[in-house]
Amino acid sequence: MSLSVEAITERYIIGQRALSEIAQAYFFEGRLEEALSLFQAGEHLLEARELSPESRLDWLLEYGLFVVHYYYLTGMQKDLMASVLQRARQAAEASQQETKIATAFYLVGQASYYQNLLSGGTDYSAARDMLQKASQLYEKHGDNYKLAEALFYTGLTYDRQQQDERSREHYLRALALGEQYGNKWAASEAMRHLTDYSDGEQRLHYALGSLTLREELGSKVYVPSAQLLLSDIYIERGELEKALEYCQQAERLNKEMELEARLIGVLVVKGEIAYKQDRLAEARERWEQAFSLSQKYKAAHWLPIIEEKLKLLADGAQS
Repeated sequence: MSLSVEAITERYIIGQRALSEIAQAYFFEGRLEEALSLFQAGEHLLEARELSPESRLDWLLEYGLFVVHYYYLTGMQKDLMASVLQRARQAAEASQQETKIATAFYLVGQASYYQNLLSGGTDYSAARDMLQKASQLYEKHGDNYKLAEALFYTGLTYDRQQQDERSREHYLRALALGEQYGNKWAASEAMRHLTDYSDGEQRLHYALGSLTLREELGSKVYVPSAQLLLSDIYIERGELEKALEYCQQAERLNKEMELEARLIGVLVVKGEIAYKQDRLAEARERWEQAFSLSQKYKAAHWLPIIEEKLKLLADGAQS
């Protein structure tokens, strides 16, 4: 069968789109390794001479978005992430399309933020610079849907450096834009982090709202973090049974998705519940398991949190 160049190009585009859609569906379901395999398979299609530069760029941006989240969730594939994002940024800048350049900046900023977070870094200025550049371009072109996400991550960079008012302002704006323009992901993330700037029923309202939005999105991979936040809040409220219920739900989902690195948060919460119930030996065991997993997955941001909890036990034993 003979095909014209146009027909071959069309089939490549259809194939890429299908691979991308299936990979993204796998990602939402928490099937990260299968999603990664599909993106890596699709990468070979980029070499086809019939494929247009714009189609290559779109694929690289989608691949980049996935691999950034893959890195955050697993602590792995850092070099792959850097390679894909470098190629995506180069292709975006070559295209001279400012909306695509904005997305490349956004992904580079997002990746920089997560690298700092997981390595225990404290300087988020490079991440913030990229995210602010992305925001300016999104705003210039009226892409408020994507602007909501860029503003949210900019807020995170301020949050990590204790610039509370600036981070809160960015979260509130991201929430408003997310709700207005239908970006449930941005709205969910903004709500989740606004719990740090609220208390009482408002704090619970934000946490429940964040979980609801993630469930509506079908984003199974990010539901456990919302459940663990609710566990933390119910521990503070003294409602330990509810706290344990949400924690167990998060544990089941993370195990189903085989995301061992995400069990760190589960173990920290389980230890906190045990501590509140004066089951100190169990609390120590949970926290020591969490510490060990943090070292295994190089999740440096967890280490000082867990060390502080273990110190609390040691101080209690001495008194």
